[in-house]
Amino acid sequence: MRRTRSGPSIREFLKYYLLVLLAEKAQTKQELVQQIKQRSADNRTYRTTGVVWPAGSEMDRVLDGLAEDGLVRPPKRGYKWRITDSGKQTLAERGKQQEETDGKERAAEKLVELLETAPANACVLDVGTGAGFLALKLAERGFRVVGIDSGSFDYSKDSLGEAREEATRRGGDVEFRQIDIATLAESHERFDYVVSSQAVHCMDDQPACLEAIHTLLKPEGRFLCVDFLVGSDGFIRHGFHCFLAFSREEWVERLIECGFVNIRMHEMCDYLLVECEKA
Repeated sequence: MRRTRSGPSIREFLKYYLLVLLAEKAQTKQELVQQIKQRSADNRTYRTTGVVWPAGSEMDRVLDGLAEDGLVRPPKRGYKWRITDSGKQTLAERGKQQEETDGKERAAEKLVELLETAPANACVLDVGTGAGFLALKLAERGFRVVGIDSGSFDYSKDSLGEAREEATRRGGDVEFRQIDIATLAESHERFDYVVSSQAVHCMDDQPACLEAIHTLLKPEGRFLCVDFLVGSDGFIRHGFHCFLAFSREEWVERLIECGFVNIRMHEMCDYLLVECEKA
């Protein structure tokens, strides 16, 4: 991924968050960029490139747009940007949207719905299965499912055990394995479908993960992924953690590079469902 972030999704976030920062105090463009980088530093816990560094051109574009709308006041003689009363009012109205949503559940149900026309003997691989959120849903619908997780994060070390216990209680044709996707891609196993929920954003090497998924799919197989929506909605509800995920435009770029086609996206409040096919 590029060192700096750009595109419509980043601009959507900046239109909101620059008002947040300027409501705290007047700042220069450089200070605003540094604030964003510093406040997103915890993302390095997951990936060294996880810090959010908006491109300077995007900062200029958004600040100029906010100024044209009367929400911020441009600096005089090269000094600091300031928020206006209209900007404070806009920010207050936007902040009312911080209530919890069922975006993840809605995205997961949409994913299952999209697979309902699959052949009865289709086999699904669930990448980064954790406690089996998606795998168990699909097994209940009659799919044969293999859920994998590397267990590399502290919070996921006991997840597979929980998933197996829940699978025993619910029933269904589901198997859970502790293995990383790169290792599995070296095997001869291939799947009709690969799914994932909030796992790709945790991968240290996201492009390599997508390449492995492409390898593990049979020809014309489908990949469906639920992850955070990058933008203001994702940020308001999940903070800087949402930026570990690909933005909508980054998803398209990366999937095309890997050889996927027929890319479609479904926005569910603060979550994004991406679906595509192996050519």
